[in-house]
Amino acid sequence: MPSLLRFTGILALLGLVGCAKLPADPAASPKIRITLVGDSTQTEKQGYGTGFCANLVNVDCVNRAKGGASTKTYRRDGLWATAQFPKPDWMLLQFGHNDVQSASHGDRETDLATEYPANLRRYIEEARVAGIKPVLVTPIARRYFQADGKIVDDLPGHVSAMKKVAAEMNVPLIDLHEISQRYFEQLGEIEAHKLGPTKAGPNGTTVPDKTHFNQQGSYVLGRMVVEAMGRTVPELSPYIRPLAAKP
Repeated sequence: MPSLLRFTGILALLGLVGCAKLPADPAASPKIRITLVGDSTQTEKQGYGTGFCANLVNVDCVNRAKGGASTKTYRRDGLWATAQFPKPDWMLLQFGHNDVQSASHGDRETDLATEYPANLRRYIEEARVAGIKPVLVTPIARRYFQADGKIVDDLPGHVSAMKKVAAEMNVPLIDLHEISQRYFEQLGEIEAHKLGPTKAGPNGTTVPDKTHFNQQGSYVLGRMVVEAMGRTVPELSPYIRPLAAKP
């Protein structure tokens, strides 16, 4: 299983660390609240939520992510109203995996050309009206490796649509999709799958869960998101632990 030291080394090679200047004493900054809003890849049990919160200092880190949520169901199921209380200073919004139109998603799916970006815009507008600062996070890459060691990008349209909304509405954007895909490819298929759990496969086999994360994966990816947040929103860098948290 890759260590956090190896994780930092790989990010350094990719140019993804060392950009956010951290103060000597993060705890000296005024306390703030950051809320995670999204799907299972942000949650505490299956996503990077635990590792994300563990890498923050002097932050009330609230996880409102929900497995299976899309931009449509998150509002429909009353989760959006809940996510605004207690009121966060900042909100990281990450949707896409369950907005994809497919037979398995049923009423979760949204139209990529119209509904998905419209839903994102509405979340942003309502957050701002409530005095919350939104940050968009592109959906994390799945670990769908090809024979050549490259990952099949199954969400290019959603990533592109989110980037367009971010640009139009002047919202900070963390391109977690690109960052995570580059990281997984650098790790390689075997090591990348160690960041996630396993699940039942056909005929009684056990196969890697290529979407979700175990505890080690939560801390590795959580640190990745925190570092990216510090680069994207420099005013949040004082709240990042200088050294990566460990499980």
